Amino acid sequence: MNLELSRRRSSPDPVVSSPDAPVISHQLANGLRIRVAPMLHTRSATLALCFGTGSRYEATEEQGIAHLVEHMLFKGSARYPTAQSISEAIEGVGGVLNASTDKELTVYWSKVASRHTDLAFDLLSDMVRSPRLDDEELDKEKRVVLEELGLAQDAPGEWVHQLLSETLWPDQPLGREIAGTPETVNSQTPGSIAKYIRRTHGLANAVLTVAGNADPDHVIKLAEHRLGDVGEPAPAWVSATSAPESAQVSIQVRPTEQAYLAVGGYALPRNDPDRFALRLANAILGDGMSSRLFLEVREHLGLAYDVSSYVVGFHDAGALVVAAGVDPDQSHEALDAILREIDRLRQGPVPETELRKVKEYIKGRTWLGLEDSYSVANWYGAQALLSREELSPDDALGRLEAVTADDVLRVTQRVFSGPWLNLAYIGPDPDADRFRERLTAR
Repeated sequence: MNLELSRRRSSPDPVVSSPDAPVISHQLANGLRIRVAPMLHTRSATLALCFGTGSRYEATEEQGIAHLVEHMLFKGSARYPTAQSISEAIEGVGGVLNASTDKELTVYWSKVASRHTDLAFDLLSDMVRSPRLDDEELDKEKRVVLEELGLAQDAPGEWVHQLLSETLWPDQPLGREIAGTPETVNSQTPGSIAKYIRRTHGLANAVLTVAGNADPDHVIKLAEHRLGDVGEPAPAWVSATSAPESAQVSIQVRPTEQAYLAVGGYALPRNDPDRFALRLANAILGDGMSSRLFLEVREHLGLAYDVSSYVVGFHDAGALVVAAGVDPDQSHEALDAILREIDRLRQGPVPETELRKVKEYIKGRTWLGLEDSYSVANWYGAQALLSREELSPDDALGRLEAVTADDVLRVTQRVFSGPWLNLAYIGPDPDADRFRERLTAR
């Protein structure tokens, strides 16, 4: 959902924060947690209402409802009764209004000039607490979501990641497409939408984060006034179950010019103590143009235009994934090269020079990303809702700095052991048995 919005009222002049201003933490009586992160030299602020919910909280018949709810909240509320009134309100002050739905986190946020934080707060709180769930608007938005789903399926380089998720976590919420299916999306009603909101959007399951040039005391007063009503308890999520213990290969045959591979296996849950070592292992393997995979598979062998790896972590599960776009005739050679680099990483300690380089890479990318107030607001919202202990960026990078080469070796041997790998493939008809044999021969 992407709306850029605004309006006419202004907040009190913001307080200029000091460079070392700490993050302010507060909790309302109804359980709503508040985090305010002052940022010096900004003239704007991002306000985010983050909820600990997403597609893994859906029942089978509800697939896609979390994403559909996100869309519907932009269609009108009690004080802003139409989508047009919402967009005119925020665009009237040059602001941005947006939202995102993931598997365990849903975020509604607005970025405005600091003097318009009252407006952004009024708009966000009204959308979330008093949405208008009109039948006609719901029918329109279903069509929009189905178009969005179709676009995703038409992009094989993106859809191969969804195919791998279904392979890793079959027949369960973690493996499902966040947008749902045409059947489940079309089955939703204003009543089912309202029921889902009541179950998942309680304020005890929420964090309000504000980052930028904003007065923490004023933010808390706004929250008490607009969001101080009774909170509801957090919803339950469906525990992840693993796929069969042998390597799985999922193939979609399409007449594409490129073949798209996603190779992955189970890794660590979000809060595992080894997560910092795994993040370093992933960066060494495939994060960036100086990573081992990029240098070997693309620069040395010329087998792929793009190859990279990433880590995902959930409450009780995780995965490490390597993805590549390759010439269909070279897909097996590319898989062999990827597997060799995975095996090399678990065979001995990383050289200290390489470990130092990748630590500096992660630090630099982290700080570059956190120069934007939205990223800061999202960081603290995710920390409060999803982490067992809330870490500042400095805290997290300190944990990362403490990781040794032996720690990286230990975590790679822990994660890359046994029947670890699964494969998703989209492209011209391949030799599936050859894929399977290579995965199981390790």
